[in-house]
Amino acid sequence: MEIEDKIRMLEDYLKNKKCILAFSAGSDSTLLAYILSKVSPSSLLVTIDNNMMPDEFINYTKKQAKHYCLKHEIITLDFLKNPEFMENKKTRCYECRKLMYSNIQKLPQFHDYEYFIEGTNITDLLEDRPGILVRDMFNMTSPLVECDITKQDVYNMIEHLNLDYSNNTTCLATRVKINETVSHKKLDMINKAEKLLRNYIKQENIRIRFDNYSAIITVDNPEELLDKNLIKDTKIKLKEIGFKKILLDITGYEKTQLNFKIDSNGHYYYKLPYKINLEKTKEKIESKKTLTEKTKLNDKLIYNDIIIEENGKISMPPTGDFNNKFNPILSTIERKSI
Repeated sequence: MEIEDKIRMLEDYLKNKKCILAFSAGSDSTLLAYILSKVSPSSLLVTIDNNMMPDEFINYTKKQAKHYCLKHEIITLDFLKNPEFMENKKTRCYECRKLMYSNIQKLPQFHDYEYFIEGTNITDLLEDRPGILVRDMFNMTSPLVECDITKQDVYNMIEHLNLDYSNNTTCLATRVKINETVSHKKLDMINKAEKLLRNYIKQENIRIRFDNYSAIITVDNPEELLDKNLIKDTKIKLKEIGFKKILLDITGYEKTQLNFKIDSNGHYYYKLPYKINLEKTKEKIESKKTLTEKTKLNDKLIYNDIIIEENGKISMPPTGDFNNKFNPILSTIERKSI
């Protein structure tokens, strides 16, 4: 499908739907905001200021909302007053989204809108993101998932439409190692360190992973940091911020990609990093209008010649069209509880 066709499909999906969009000004929510400004301009953008994002985050969301002539609400919260969040367990992302979306629902004007939407895309479903489970709890819709739009599709659309977006909108708490307590001090150190690195290098993805006061630098092209003077300056300045050790992840920032493997039966397959609720997935497949083949459920779920297993494995006979067969199924996958 051509990029113009995918844009048109998203426009048709959102046309005249009065929406509340959870808005971070990242690539996904920026694309949705732009489409809403064209086909549903009475929609509302809502941003959560949770004390866990980079300093410039809120001002940028304001600027973008104004640019698209969309109404914009900001809800101020302090997630670090929530003990469950501070403990930083595996469920942190789930607890974070519950806090965000429940507070959006408390807006006085919330029920004036027909749809509550957010920016999860198809590629996100390949990752272990337990926060995605919250969508059903709050009766939310993910237009990019419903339209089978991948992360690469989003980038292609944004480039085609010449849209600006922030590449620094991920929660700083995601940098702290799981089970290590989150605090204002640690998040401030991470924020200062990432801003510092942006003065030295111009790359899209720059992350400082926090592990017991060690800074693990993860960037798109780690080779760019292998300069004697840069290493010296970085070490001095990050230690001044409070880090004890500075490490470089030489594997680089790895983006999730849909690359199939071959099993012992010669089938092409991809293994999701979570368990699948086969019964609910069957219901979603049967309710999706574009999926017209029959389903069968026993210990595995079979749709046409695609086999879906509870352990997360999705397989099919050898095909030159793996991604195009896989993605429509992926959009119907219902993961089991955490």
